[in-house]
Amino acid sequence: MKPYSTLTVRGQAQRLRRLALAALDHYDLEVKGIKFLTNHLNGIFRLDTRDRQRYILRITLPEGGHTLDHITAEMDWLAVLSRETDLSVPRPVPTRGGKLVVIASAEGVPQPRMCAVFTFLPGKLLAEELTIANITRLGELMANLHNHAEKYSPPQGLQLLHFDQVFPFPDPFVVFEDRFSGFISKDRRAILQNAMNWAQESVDRLISSSEPMRILHADLHQWNVLVYRDRLSPIDFEDLMLGWPVQDLAICFYYLQDLENYNALKDAFQEGYTRHCPWPERVTGEIESFIAARAMDLANFVLNEYNPAWDIDTAEFLERTEKRLVKLIEARRET
Repeated sequence: MKPYSTLTVRGQAQRLRRLALAALDHYDLEVKGIKFLTNHLNGIFRLDTRDRQRYILRITLPEGGHTLDHITAEMDWLAVLSRETDLSVPRPVPTRGGKLVVIASAEGVPQPRMCAVFTFLPGKLLAEELTIANITRLGELMANLHNHAEKYSPPQGLQLLHFDQVFPFPDPFVVFEDRFSGFISKDRRAILQNAMNWAQESVDRLISSSEPMRILHADLHQWNVLVYRDRLSPIDFEDLMLGWPVQDLAICFYYLQDLENYNALKDAFQEGYTRHCPWPERVTGEIESFIAARAMDLANFVLNEYNPAWDIDTAEFLERTEKRLVKLIEARRET
């Protein structure tokens, strides 16, 4: 049997399908069809049942660094959101034994994998419908998540990520290592260091405030929201962590910042958000400091995943990152 890593996308999908079927043995679902959707970041299958219902089965890939504690917290919050709110979220489906996470394995697939089944949500990605009205709805959606999170507590004993540092993910910090000096010039390093210091000031301010941390989606942007009949559905809660609402906003804005109508979209988001709760930015530029933090975090992620075959892509990404940071820092100086 060929090693899993040497297989084509189709070959890996066939192996993962066996693992998906092993996971489904734990559920009371009469599945008549299982369709592979993607193996990017996670393995995703669509399930069609005999009673004409649809579900999503997700196989968490071990390379993503997500732990059982993180997935357990994700499933719990989604289950509580489904019960306590009218938000359109993917509802976790329990096994016959009441579990929301299954550990499954299959021959030819390295390592057991965490699996979960969710209700299927219709719609297209918000990225395809970036209207002012939809961004206003996105602001409302995030505000409602933040309001719920203020009262919600994850199950006790779970080790979760905390956004009380510039780099909340467990990846080692490699940006300034000598092996990447070809990508990080002296001038670029100074810009990155400036951004890190700025973000650290904001983190320190939040830590010293009286506001307690709460659970955040921490990855809510136009590629993690579905739009269906003017209703928005957040998906992919896998990166959730404890932090402060202003950080969640900044992550969302990071992915909008290069659009020509960014200011109009930001205003629309704020209008929707403040319909339900106060704007969480205490100091002018606080959001921008965490946009810079997201840029730094992604730069670190890219270098942690470095492959010499991706030299051109890596160089282009870091050049874009530098331009974004320079723009943010210059705007800060003007305020």
